[in-house]
Amino acid sequence: MPLSGFYASVDKVVQRDDIRGVYGRGVDASLARALGLALADLYRKHSPLTPVNIAVGHDMRLSGPLLARALAQGLEDGGCRAIHMGMVGTELVGFLASHYSQVIDGGVMVTASHNPPDNNGFKFFGRGGCPLALAASADAGAPAGELERVALALKKSSIPTRLRWADFAPDYIRTALQRGGLDFQKAAEGASKQMRVAVEAGNGMGGRIFKEFAELVPQFRYVFADEVPDGRFPKIIPNPLNAGYQAVVKALVRESRADVGVCFDGDADRVALADEHGEMLQPSLLTVLVGQRVRQKLGAKQKIAHNLACSWAVADTLGRRDDVLGDGPTIMTPVGYGKVKAAMHGNKSIAFAAEHSGHYMFREFYTTDSGMLAGLVVLELVCELHAAGRTLSSVLEDYRVRYQDSGEINFKLPEGTDIPALISRVVKSFSAEAARIYAVGKEGVRLTDSYPPAFELAATDVRVEAKDWWFVMRASGTEPMCRLYVEADGDRSLMERKRDALIELVGAQYKI
Repeated sequence: MPLSGFYASVDKVVQRDDIRGVYGRGVDASLARALGLALADLYRKHSPLTPVNIAVGHDMRLSGPLLARALAQGLEDGGCRAIHMGMVGTELVGFLASHYSQVIDGGVMVTASHNPPDNNGFKFFGRGGCPLALAASADAGAPAGELERVALALKKSSIPTRLRWADFAPDYIRTALQRGGLDFQKAAEGASKQMRVAVEAGNGMGGRIFKEFAELVPQFRYVFADEVPDGRFPKIIPNPLNAGYQAVVKALVRESRADVGVCFDGDADRVALADEHGEMLQPSLLTVLVGQRVRQKLGAKQKIAHNLACSWAVADTLGRRDDVLGDGPTIMTPVGYGKVKAAMHGNKSIAFAAEHSGHYMFREFYTTDSGMLAGLVVLELVCELHAAGRTLSSVLEDYRVRYQDSGEINFKLPEGTDIPALISRVVKSFSAEAARIYAVGKEGVRLTDSYPPAFELAATDVRVEAKDWWFVMRASGTEPMCRLYVEADGDRSLMERKRDALIELVGAQYKI
């Protein structure tokens, strides 16, 4: 076998922002150990002094403990100190790397998020919860004085190599509430009865974490379902964008007569909410609500970032749809939470950023992913509405009528398909209608007159905006697929016509 045969599987599992694949086929203990060794070299180079502490957690997947142990062994063989967190949600690993950045030098989470139970993978955090590339380029911040260096080394050495849930989970929720400026006692003032919250955890990590919130906020009545983590996902795979999972949430809200529903993906870094009828909030609408609350708390001039697949509802409500690339109120970013975080670190005026897939990042919460905090911000809003005799659906009604979207449409294309050429053909078909075309270059999202643009592409993603409708086409960063999104402003029939035309251009036979 040629040498390339030994490493060919690596290219199949290294995705845009993480490593992910089927356990036993590319993702196994051998890969985890080798990954730990490679990461140890990186972490040691960019840590101010020894020992180099790296937090390691895993979700409820059955292969998680084995992979976490192998990863930790690689880290330790490479000269780092693995801090075992056990079974956790992804945000908790990021929290340790962020909140305790003086003594925790980074983190690795073993998870495959919302993928099927036989999948697994790895997500990474540098110091401060930064993406690895940003952490590597940042100043390590070693103390100047010798005594301070000794004191810091002693502090780092004092961190136990095995942590208990109680060592970090309550701290995480308390910190989120504080940094989010949330006051549920005040929000509930004047309510004639307790608000009821339905929590569908999908046998993922969300239920265990949300119960920490329930302990601290007794103003609500809680109804939990499938809150026990089970990596076999016996009921359904917990993906908040999946129609089947949304139907489960809807049923729970209606049966429990809840005022709001909350659900999570498998590793609990993505959240979704449902109104009192069980109807889900699209991530873009949740972005609108959170963005408004962030500005109420931090000031009207705070900037909001959103990726190029988000609804016009975000720019129309929080800024202007024709001013998303400059210094306006809203800023468009490429797809990928790593790229969104990089944009936030580069522009400190961005207070909140969101992905169309349900990732949410807050400057005041270390610019790290926190679907939990996004959900809590909206819960505070719903609590105020409830106290005033209003419902969540009443706030969303106008948005739901106006912004008519297709949802995510996926295409499984034949092996070897030239996706950039396919996207180019599709864009040219609608170039006469285009008012603006956005593509992703090395410096981020840019306007272009045509596709492919004159500048060098950093991703195949393109957004074409006409006067009253738009579409986005992009190659998946984690799966071998092409994705399509279509939205019309106030006219569902227009969206459906454009959607159907685009599907035919891509190939209806490839739609899944």
